[in-house]
Amino acid sequence: MNFYDKIHELVRSFKETEEYKEFISLKNNIKKDEETYKLLKDFKSCQQKQQLEFINTGKTDDKIQQELENMYSIAIQNENIRKLLECEMKLNVLLADVQKIIGDGIKEIIEY
Repeated sequence: MNFYDKIHELVRSFKETEEYKEFISLKNNIKKDEETYKLLKDFKSCQQKQQLEFINTGKTDDKIQQELENMYSIAIQNENIRKLLECEMKLNVLLADVQKIIGDGIKEIIEY
């Protein structure tokens, strides 16, 4: 058994999930509309800026937070963006489950 082959198999399995397929389909549809795609990219950029601010300072910048909330309010009015963000949350749950399963499986090297 090759460890890396198994990891690639896991990725292939992940890409076969309905959540992944739906996400890719929604993302491709959004990319067809430049205005919608720009709105999504601007929102995700602001979200990343907020996350980096929190990682670097341990605090959330109120100005960035307000900007993010405003952008989110606008973005979710678009049905495709709203569905994409919902699907993204489902994918994040799947990935968190994978991380938990791996962590539980190798806890003897994590715990002291």
